Amino acid sequence: MEFKALHIPTLTEEVATKLEARFRCLPGVEQLTITLETQEVDIVFDEDQVGFQTLAQELEKAGCPLRGISAALFI
Repeated sequence: MEFKALHIPTLTEEVATKLEARFRCLPGVEQLTITLETQEVDIVFDEDQVGFQTLAQELEKAGCPLRGISAALFI
């Protein structure tokens, strides 16, 4: 499954570094792509290993709460 967050105003270089550190160790996350210029985060994950609630919690801990995301897609 893929979760794509579009236009995240809180996405800074510091937050991106925190996201990379948190998601690198998270079982089930297959790919994390962060684009600072467009303030986007794309997470490809195995939903049998990690649930969306866990992803949302990790996003918030890194400084990207869901309520701050302008648009998001599940693909």
